[in-house]
Amino acid sequence: MNELTPPLSKSDAQRALVLADVLGVTDVIAADEVLPRDVEVLRRGLAALRQRDAHIDCHDGGAPFRFLLTQAALRPAGHSARFIGSPRLGARPHGPLLQSLREALHCTIESERPPGQPEPVEGGAAVWPLVVRTGPDAFSVRRFEVTGLESSQFASSLLLGAARVAQRTKRACEVSVEGALTSVGYLELTQQWVERAGFKTRREGNRWSVEPPTGSAPFPPVPGDWSSLTYLLLLGWKSGAVVSRVSFQSGHPDERFASHLASVGLQLKALGTQRVIVEGVPTGGLTVDAEQCPDAVPALVALACILPEPSWFTRIGVLRHKESDRVEGVCDFARRIGASAEVDGERLRVTPTKTPAHTFEFDAREDHRLAMSAAVLSALTGSELSLRGADSVAKSFPHFWSEALTVGLTVRRLE
Repeated sequence: MNELTPPLSKSDAQRALVLADVLGVTDVIAADEVLPRDVEVLRRGLAALRQRDAHIDCHDGGAPFRFLLTQAALRPAGHSARFIGSPRLGARPHGPLLQSLREALHCTIESERPPGQPEPVEGGAAVWPLVVRTGPDAFSVRRFEVTGLESSQFASSLLLGAARVAQRTKRACEVSVEGALTSVGYLELTQQWVERAGFKTRREGNRWSVEPPTGSAPFPPVPGDWSSLTYLLLLGWKSGAVVSRVSFQSGHPDERFASHLASVGLQLKALGTQRVIVEGVPTGGLTVDAEQCPDAVPALVALACILPEPSWFTRIGVLRHKESDRVEGVCDFARRIGASAEVDGERLRVTPTKTPAHTFEFDAREDHRLAMSAAVLSALTGSELSLRGADSVAKSFPHFWSEALTVGLTVRRLE
């Protein structure tokens, strides 16, 4: 029986690496592990920050950039870090985090630009290169404040920063989030990792306190990636393959994917430790709150295209500020296969197709999740896919195409 295996969790690994760096722990990930590009970017960035003047290329990694920003600002006075990244990363929202770091740490964060170039719009593509210069006494900070409306990564970055402050000063440090929280599950995952690493945390509403560890314990292992499992579980259901590295009660927001499968009649059957098969016949449509598991939504839209009834996705605005505008992207691949995708404000309705297109062409917009979801849609419908941007999967799942080939899925790659 064929077996499909995801990479280590990108979200977990990034949090683990920052906390390991805070605690001075090494070798938290096996040397022979094939890592998502974002994890490698973060690991190289942490290594660069051990130098007085660091140079870091974040490519298109939102979490690596935001996590490293706070760590760069929490260094001795006179240190600098020069960040560059892709235009899309620059265009994503970062302003609340930059403002929080400037106010709390009295550091300088500004864009370098040639003489005569217009002043950059904060959060826009023109921020590169962005330079962080540390303030006189970063570790005097007792509290960070930030808004959480646009991304939970702002607060996650500061919570990891609070852990460094607590470890360095041996006193508590707070993080306060103003306004609504976006994708709160990822912030809760950050809190869980801070606690797994030995810190004590306390939450009251939208305020967190982090206290230093009181002892030492083995550093926790990084689990398999639930975001990547969304594709493999659908491929496993279609092909009958076993899916491995499935950890339940992981704390990862995309673990909700299993509940969404169950809601339409598809069940995960355990085959021993961390191995499952997916069984069942779909009986209805999905109802998905995109805020709760945003990275799982593209795969769920692919599934929605072949279900017996229409599916609803609510609070979809969070998908517009990813590596691409994923609302536009999922609607595109759904329509290309013959399904209907209608957006009404914060809601998306997907009506399945009864006669899928025999072939379809799709531009993944250099977005790894759109590329893999389009491939899954191809497998679910038996349609031949011509895909532009296939290599973008390296960001989170470097060996996706070899896993897909295990169950006979291939695509025609377009340049």
